[in-house]
Amino acid sequence: MDMDEALGQWLKQVSKAAQLSVSDQEKITKAGADVYAKKLAETTKEKHPNTKGDGGKYGHLSEDISSAAGDIDGDHNGSSTVGFGKKAFVARFLNDGTKHIHADHFVDNARDDAKDAVFAAEAEKYQAMITKANGGGNE
Repeated sequence: MDMDEALGQWLKQVSKAAQLSVSDQEKITKAGADVYAKKLAETTKEKHPNTKGDGGKYGHLSEDISSAAGDIDGDHNGSSTVGFGKKAFVARFLNDGTKHIHADHFVDNARDDAKDAVFAAEAEKYQAMITKANGGGNE
């Protein structure tokens, strides 16, 4: 293979990698969102343990965390979201504080702690998709 052919193949691979569909972008961001949701649940359980009863009408705070493909409005544009469900207001009070509750910033800290793992999960998913697009892998 001469240099022109090699550069041509490389350019073709780079072009494929740069043109990910919205669905593929969501698969990548969802991989990161799942990692962050797991870290957020662990941190929530550590900082605010499930020690009082069954959690009431909506359950315990650490069990109210989910990740989903799509943005906050449900639009599918390549992004994914992580957050609390019906008890989000409680999480905000605990994280940001109120006049009577001292803030502990557990959500902010979990986000910072999970950053590297989220990027690693997204990179791994991206590499698997690129490998498959270039004829390798079995995903």
